[in-house]
Amino acid sequence: MWAADEILKDKCSAEVAIVASYDARPESANSIILKRGSNGKTPWTPAFTVRLSSGGHIRWWCRSTTGNMIDVGTWRIEDVFVGTKCDLASEGTPTCRPDAAFKIGSSAWNGWTPERSRCANKSTSIRARLDNDRRLSIQCLGK
Repeated sequence: MWAADEILKDKCSAEVAIVASYDARPESANSIILKRGSNGKTPWTPAFTVRLSSGGHIRWWCRSTTGNMIDVGTWRIEDVFVGTKCDLASEGTPTCRPDAAFKIGSSAWNGWTPERSRCANKSTSIRARLDNDRRLSIQCLGK
């Protein structure tokens, strides 16, 4: 048996999709979809090949937003503004105070949230399974 190089603890409520190419979406051809059984687990998949990002990352997607749009892993800060806001009183005296704002966006696509992982050896051959405690195990098998 191989020793896993990397074990991730996901926040997925039910399904994980590991896509064949980093830029792909879960519905893409050759995506591996893992659905938890009643015991919360799946068996190991057979070994399969993925195409990594330029930084060596594997793309995987969590189905964490279905019926749960407040899942914190879904939201991304898109813009932050920090400054000062001043008002001019009728006698010409300015009154200033700190002012801040931010814009939040969602990274979800059709209920799927993109995640990524990287094997230490930048492996393109992996296998995966879902375990108890909502864990996703990815085993890095080499290039």
